[in-house]
Amino acid sequence: MMRMWHDNWRAAGLTMLALGILGLSAPGTRAQQQPRDQQPSSGQSGAPIPAYHAPLLSGDNSEAEDNAQEPPDTRQLAGVQTLGLRGLDRSRSYWQPRIDLSATGDSNAGQSTGSTSNWATWTSFAGGMDVQQISGGSELTLGYTGGFTYSTDGSHPTGIVQQLNFSDKFVFRRATVTLLDQFGYLPEQNFGFGGLGGVALPGGMTTGLGSGVSPGQTILAGRGQNITNTYVTELDLSVTPRSSLTFAGGYSTLYYFDSNLVDTMNVMGRVGYNYELSRRNTLAVLYNVQAIRYKGFPQSVDDHRAQVAYGRRVTGRLAFQIAGGPEVAMFHTPISSTATSTTNVYWSLNTALQYELRRNHFAVDYSHGVSGGAGVLAGAINDTASGSVTHLMSRTFSSGITGGYARNNGLTTGKITSNQNYNYWFTGATLSHPVGRTLGLTLSYQMQYQDSNAPFCIGPTCSTSMIRHTISFGLGWHERPLLF
Repeated sequence: MMRMWHDNWRAAGLTMLALGILGLSAPGTRAQQQPRDQQPSSGQSGAPIPAYHAPLLSGDNSEAEDNAQEPPDTRQLAGVQTLGLRGLDRSRSYWQPRIDLSATGDSNAGQSTGSTSNWATWTSFAGGMDVQQISGGSELTLGYTGGFTYSTDGSHPTGIVQQLNFSDKFVFRRATVTLLDQFGYLPEQNFGFGGLGGVALPGGMTTGLGSGVSPGQTILAGRGQNITNTYVTELDLSVTPRSSLTFAGGYSTLYYFDSNLVDTMNVMGRVGYNYELSRRNTLAVLYNVQAIRYKGFPQSVDDHRAQVAYGRRVTGRLAFQIAGGPEVAMFHTPISSTATSTTNVYWSLNTALQYELRRNHFAVDYSHGVSGGAGVLAGAINDTASGSVTHLMSRTFSSGITGGYARNNGLTTGKITSNQNYNYWFTGATLSHPVGRTLGLTLSYQMQYQDSNAPFCIGPTCSTSMIRHTISFGLGWHERPLLF
């Protein structure tokens, strides 16, 4: 079985390498760009409210028409990225460093089950950088955050944080190639992660990957270092002035170092057709396939989705999209010539909305469909919803509230039976107060709660629920964009 595992992923790796070489062969030298606020993707909207942003939202937009001073978003509706409020400003390039320090009180630092509180304190440090670089037909964005969380009394291991989002888009006369990579090395699950005192990861820059592309971590399973990595190459071909074709392929991995959770690997492919009804409205049809494999576990999932999508964009004000359709999942147990196969038909849906008015930003997203099981279940029906409301306090500081919900129902397929389900909620708020041009104080609160229809164990304790509260106070230095 392990040999088949390696052969499958070796072939997938060669495919991704070929696609990467195609994109990297594009020519271009880079010139710089003025920063724009990069709206969070639906896959990351569960992060805490960011205390800092790249400078924007400083002006009001017209209710009736697109803001003529802002570049329009050019992402394809059938693509792997969610639609955005605006495109990149190609006039300048910049880099923007930041440093953040915070102290956190944690009511359940070990994420133990049950309702007993065991308060501990953390000291957190994070440094990072956002970069935007433009050259001819190339648009590169990069966001990086590195840091650690240290248990003040030494009762819990130090958590290491490394997160990187990379995107490079090459624009030709009738084609666009986009390379996307999203990497995370975190001490906890990433959905609702608040281990750095409310500081968003990895800062202002995100890849904008949509739901179902990155491996989901929507079940709380205790502290422990883990790696997630997603790489996707997308090719968009213009057919007519109003229509285009989209092709995408990639892989994602989810690996746990400090626990016995199930490591997961996915390979995905997508093809779609986009048609512009008008300047603001778009229709698309798309087909998505993914192969989910589990290391050391005798089950695989092959998932197929066909969706019809609608999108609407008003530059600088509104970005909305919705896609839905049938989903066919084939489960194989074990992975061998004598495997038992089960085929089930489900429905899939994903939608996202962003709205911006003056200094306020609203975002919400929802997805439903088959998932890998977040390292806890060998396949699940997943519902994930998250949202945020933020208010810009100054050019680099924002306050707001955030929340999210995830439900995972274990699948019963072939010889593998799992009727367990998990419900996970989180909510939080961040209040920021600017001190001068580059310094700011932040006060953050977050609550996480999870329950299940059967006892689950984290460490030595087992129960049907767990709850956690964190309160953080931080000081941050966030430089304004530095042109180069």
